[in-house]
Amino acid sequence: MGRRNILEVIEDILKVLKKENEASVKALSDKVESQWETTIKALEFMKRVNLVKEREGKRTNKVERLFSLRK
Repeated sequence: MGRRNILEVIEDILKVLKKENEASVKALSDKVESQWETTIKALEFMKRVNLVKEREGKRTNKVERLFSLRK
């Protein structure tokens, strides 16, 4: 798959989050078929403009970041 525009990645993340209540960064990057760095950048932008909210998930070596749509 070729290089995609960040806006396309954001649109795909929104579609996935509409179907699911909540998803981790890894799950989103797998479903959107994007690198996790790009997914994190898109989610951070969406968080700044109040499209998504974040909460902590399980704690193992690293804290899991879970994202969901704001209502």
